[in-house]
Amino acid sequence: MKPIDLLKAPLHLLSLASRAKSFADNPIIGSPRFNRWGLHRYRIALADRMAWSRRCRLARQLSADDVQAYARDGLIIKRDFLPSEVFGRVRDEAHAHLAEAREMRQGRTVTRRVTLDPVDARQLPHCVVAANDPRLAHLMRYVASHDVTPLMYLQIIIVDPERGAQDPQTALHLDTFHSIAKAWLFLQDVGEDDGPLAYVPGSHRLDDKRLAWEYQQSLTAASARNVYHARGSFRAGKDDLDRLGLGPAVRLAVPANTLVVADTHGFHARTPSPRPTLRMEIYGTLRWNPYAPDWGPDPLGWPGIVSRRASLLDQAADMAARLGLTGNSWPKVAARRMDSPQVGSPSR
Repeated sequence: MKPIDLLKAPLHLLSLASRAKSFADNPIIGSPRFNRWGLHRYRIALADRMAWSRRCRLARQLSADDVQAYARDGLIIKRDFLPSEVFGRVRDEAHAHLAEAREMRQGRTVTRRVTLDPVDARQLPHCVVAANDPRLAHLMRYVASHDVTPLMYLQIIIVDPERGAQDPQTALHLDTFHSIAKAWLFLQDVGEDDGPLAYVPGSHRLDDKRLAWEYQQSLTAASARNVYHARGSFRAGKDDLDRLGLGPAVRLAVPANTLVVADTHGFHARTPSPRPTLRMEIYGTLRWNPYAPDWGPDPLGWPGIVSRRASLLDQAADMAARLGLTGNSWPKVAARRMDSPQVGSPSR
């Protein structure tokens, strides 16, 4: 343990009761000794029990079919989510939108997004209404197991196979040790060659095999060569799926106006695209403290915050980057049409 870690020890200890996941950055979470004693196994099992307890109350907001789909597969798929005329307005508005945006580069992939906060997205009224559809919120809250406010964006995925190394998101992985809800309302058809989401059905379930696998990963994760694995986003190959008794990942090639809500504690990936592709979607994410009680506060839902929640978090990240506390994974880029394949340089 480094000397600075001794000073940080109280924070490292408190983070055990949070969504902190990095084995490399937290010497307690990443301790081989503590994990041999069952620390990671205990954290993941407790998070899973609490998640299912919270879902008991949230289930009444969903249909029985949706509850069963999640329990079976770990994701819920809703085709023709919006009425056709409403969807047409959302799609046309999204493609024509011209604005400063944020972009993340990961190998061959650039993800561009703008927030769909009601205050900061007045030029996207139909997209804002779609993103704040109560049906979508109920599904995300159930999957994430928290009755709190999700973050919503208009997002475009741009892939150029000739640019850079392979996108790390194309490796089969889980996001963290507890349930997270991610949602995609696809604004165009997603074909087999368009880099669709791939998901291993049933891989969100914490059975004895999964607990044993998680235990084994925890013993060496802190020193893993793959930086994402070391930070708690475990990678998995075919041998791992076989050991877990799981089938292969299924590619979600779906028509436009399909909503997919997935628990990304399950194994998933972005399928590599063999050609340049451009895909637009309304995207949502909901991740919360897995140990939070179901009666806890929802700061993102408070008046004055709820209408600008994603923008305020972006501004906080910008400030942290300026102070040198963190890097900036989502820098701003100059204004352009959202459907432009041209990727940007950081705006000034």
